[in-house]
Formats: sequence, C-alpha cells, structure tokens
Amino acid sequence: MPTPRPRRTCRGRRTARTALPVVAAALLLSATSVLSPATATGAPGATPAAGAAGSVFANRDLPENRLTPKAATGSAFTYWSTGTDREPRLSTGSVEVPPGQAPKDGWPILVWAHGSRGIADQCAPSAHPTRADSDEIGRWLDRGYAVVTPDYAGLGTSGTPEYFDTDTTSRNIVDAVRASRDVTENLGRRWVVVGEGQGAAAAIELARTATRLQGPKLDYRGSAVSSIPVEFDTLIGGLGPDTGTMASGVESTVLFTLSAIRNARSSVDLDAFLTESGIRWLDRAAAVCADDLTAEFSGTPLGSLFRQPLSGNGQLLDVVSRTHMIPIKGFTRPVMMTQSLFDQNVVVPLSLRYLNDAQHADRRVTARTYLAFNQQQSESLSDNDMRWFVARVAGR
Repeated sequence: MPTPRPRRTCRGRRTARTALPVVAAALLLSATSVLSPATATGAPGATPAAGAAGSVFANRDLPENRLTPKAATGSAFTYWSTGTDREPRLSTGSVEVPPGQAPKDGWPILVWAHGSRGIADQCAPSAHPTRADSDEIGRWLDRGYAVVTPDYAGLGTSGTPEYFDTDTTSRNIVDAVRASRDVTENLGRRWVVVGEGQGAAAAIELARTATRLQGPKLDYRGSAVSSIPVEFDTLIGGLGPDTGTMASGVESTVLFTLSAIRNARSSVDLDAFLTESGIRWLDRAAAVCADDLTAEFSGTPLGSLFRQPLSGNGQLLDVVSRTHMIPIKGFTRPVMMTQSLFDQNVVVPLSLRYLNDAQHADRRVTARTYLAFNQQQSESLSDNDMRWFVARVAGR
C-alpha cells in the first residue's frame, strides 16, 4: 500500500501522518481484535499490507455504553476498501444487531449511509455517532434489521476523505457490508441502503452499480434516500466574492468539499482564489465536525471567502464534476427519493428538479416531496414512506 498523502494543515505547511489511524490502533490493542494474516507478521509501525476490498483488518466488540439502546450486540471494525485513486485504503465502520432470534435466513442488513459529518477523524460516526445517527440506527434496529454504519475512506483512518466522491463512497459501502458479515454472525445476504445527503448520493449510485460490485454472497435490494445534493458542480462554479448567505447546511457542505479538495489534491490551486478569511475557514473545516462548523460559520457571507470567482478554476470544476455526479437512470434496483421543502442541507429547487427528472427517466424511481408544517413533520412522513419501501424490497 502506498504511503498516504500528507494532509495540509495550514497554508504553505504540511505534516505527514505516519502512525496507524487512531481507530485502527485502538482496535489492534483490543484483546478481541482480529488481524488479517498480511498484517499479523508485519514489523511494528510498518504500513500494513493491503488486503482484498471488503476484508477485515481489525475488529472489536462495541462496549455496552457505546451500543445504541435498541441493539443487543455490536462490533466496530476496520476494513479494506478503495480510495478515489483506486488504491487500497483502510476504512472503519460499525454493525449492530437487534435483540431476539435471527430469522432463518439471517438478519436483513440495512446500511445507514449518513450525511455530512465533517472530514476530521473525530467526526467518524462509528466512533462518535451524532444524535441523528443514533436515532436512525435505533429506528431500524427496532424494525428488525442489523444496521451497518460505514465511515467512508479517510474518515477516521489515514488519508484525507474524498468528500462527496460518489463512486468511491458507494464502493466503501459495499465493502463495509462484506466486512460486517465476517465479524457478525447471523447476518443475511439481503441488504438495503438508507441514505441522506452525502450518503444519499452514494445510495443512488449503488442502485445502478451494487449488483455488479457486490459479488455472489450479497443480494442488494434497493435504496431509500433523502436530502439529495445535486448539481454540486453548478453550485461550486457559481461561488465568488458576490455570493451571499445560503442555507446553513449548504454552507457547511461547501466548506467541507473545498477543504477536502484543497487537502487531497495539490494540483488544484485553491489558495489563489481565497481570501485570508477563506483560508482560515477551510483550515477550520478540516478540524471540526458539521454541527460545530455550522454554528461557527452562521451569518458569514460565503462571498467573503473568495478573491475571485471559482468559475475561473478549471481544475477545481473538473474535479467536482467528475466526482459529484448523481445518475438519473440506469438503475438495476428500486430507489425511493424523498425531499422536504424545509431542507437546509441542499438547494431545494435543484433537488426537486432532480427528483422530477429521475422519476421520468427511470421506472424504478419513486419520488416523494413533503410540504408539511415543519421539518420535523417532513422527516416523519419521509420515515414512514421509507419504512414501507424498505420492508417491501427487503421481503420483510
């Protein structure tokens, strides 16, 4: 495995990360850790030899105080997947199982493909789930599903997360499902993805590619998604000194995306387009999680981050357009797409247009929009529709 690229921590200065990732190191210290043969014989401190995608690098039982209240047992695991460069990368995830006896064919697997949580290692949901993560995991455990929560490559492990790289994230999800079946007994072959935001984009991509990627031991049945971040290349390309305030979640997503690209791709000269304030904010986005960044940035005009329009940075726009695309057709399994009109995490008119185009382009798409009294009611309506959809496609 090649040495991970260094992460940029401030302008003009780089620091290399040579130790094993914090989460993986903790797993290795556990008495219940399971090491692949390739890593068990390596020299102390050496870069581990890469395993096959979906193979387990390390595993430990989740302690009782870390389990979601609805779970009977759970594991935190480190597994091999791939990065944007298609090189092997370590990633982390968790799997939790509901109480009671498993069905004859094993617990059906539901992947919680979380939305934007940040790009700093401490934002990995398998180690530090947000309240939203815990609530979602608990709901599906209560409905009789084993829940897999992947962190995506670079989040909680070495390297910079390829934030919003839809294809890479979707491959990380497939590999997490493979690994979860090796660390947990009584998991079935059938699996479904429920995603929001960043995870929604990957879940939609999986409706097109999962049947090809999963291999013979898995049976992908479909995806249910909400808060779909579409046309991100258009959004990024429209940013510049004249940009005003946007919805809070959209602003955070912009900061995380630009920060991740700036840290991972030195060929994209973002600093020339940024003000000193912009540089400080992108550094901040690399260090804190979504809730904190959203609160801190509130009220700051996005335009204050830029010296000149990002439309003049062709390399940046090329990266965003290649990694952020979400398909509207070609699906091999059913997809339910839902969207609230109160959503603060996407540009709602763009998402609504996408839902309309996808529903007309592919018969496997079911679209739902919610004009409710508030976001809470919209989320409840969306959850009811998703519950019905997931039960139907999973054969529950």
